Amino acid sequence: MAADRTWTAADLESVTPDERHRLLNESVLTDPSEVAPEFLVRARLKGRSLLEAREVLGTTQQ
Repeated sequence: MAADRTWTAADLESVTPDERHRLLNESVLTDPSEVAPEFLVRARLKGRSLLEAREVLGTTQQ
């Protein structure tokens, strides 16, 4: 099964629960070096913005 395939709900319903679990696990990236750098920048900026909005971080912290 191709890692870059888009699976529909119907596709996932047609496989066993174990296969769905395996497909989900294979789709999760845990190594930041495997993620597009532009995505990481956006995610970090969004995360920082959320933390500041919730006053978890001060706006002057790095």
